[in-house]
Amino acid sequence: MPDCEYTKPPLTYDEQIDLLLSRGLEIKDKPRASRHLSCISYYRLSAYMLPYRKWENKQLTDDFIAGITWDHVHDLYVFDRKLRLLIFDSIERLEIAIRTQIIYQLSYKYGSHWQDNKDIFKVNSYERKDGKVVTIDVFNDIHRHISEQLASNKAEVFIQHYAQKYAKPTNPPSWMSVEIMYFNHLSQICNNLKERSDIVGIAKWFGLPPDIFCSWLHTINYVRNISAHHARLWNRDFNIVPAKLHFSKTKVWVSDPEKVQRAKLYYFLCMINYLLQTANPYSSFKTRLLTLLEEYKPVANPGFMGFPTNWKDEQLWK
Repeated sequence: MPDCEYTKPPLTYDEQIDLLLSRGLEIKDKPRASRHLSCISYYRLSAYMLPYRKWENKQLTDDFIAGITWDHVHDLYVFDRKLRLLIFDSIERLEIAIRTQIIYQLSYKYGSHWQDNKDIFKVNSYERKDGKVVTIDVFNDIHRHISEQLASNKAEVFIQHYAQKYAKPTNPPSWMSVEIMYFNHLSQICNNLKERSDIVGIAKWFGLPPDIFCSWLHTINYVRNISAHHARLWNRDFNIVPAKLHFSKTKVWVSDPEKVQRAKLYYFLCMINYLLQTANPYSSFKTRLLTLLEEYKPVANPGFMGFPTNWKDEQLWK
């Protein structure tokens, strides 16, 4: 265990600027930089300073490379924010399609209230690194959530309408119930359907094997949460790594998945592009991404996000 005590004092905006100046960052407009720091914390911005700091003896120093300005740092932050919004918008489109397929395919097989059928779900248990056993009971989890929504959700008119008109079943049909579930519930449902055939049809609609589809859902939920909490996506190593899709017979995919870092953002962007070929074939995601990268070309540093040097040659991006 470390025994060092944290003793750094808080700094005023002017002191933060002076500190950056002492480390070699060029700041021509101090009032503008101070205004930025009053809206975006120094600590949050510090992550976007990393590519501009010097290395000495294989160690990253606090000093900046000569010629680096405040605009380099701030523009990189703005690029990441716009990238995050683009990804979040695309995930929303995918989420709606995923909800629709879950509702449609399971309703067709099990009826309107399949979410109330405990027999179609399995209970999973796994041991964490700390030795604690965690049990995932998706049936009870989604029922607890539906009950809470029925009791407290006054914003959704269809929920109140069902509660006022129908005495039973207690829960609304799946096409209502699933609409009030969170994205992580969708991922849990797909991962915990007892019959493999139940998930095969949903995954096939998106052009994926079921195991890869469930893995990708888990990663999408992870990235969705990062985006929703305004956290950094640029230069992030993902804690939840998506499964590798080796090839696709039905959709355009990357030519050599073995060379793509799955823990980096580029692979995730490829995933989104792949899924949108089914969920929204005329999506502007690809064009908007290329435009954004070109607009912030001086600071975007695609390599920090796992982009291979020849990524533009991929049919996936043409």
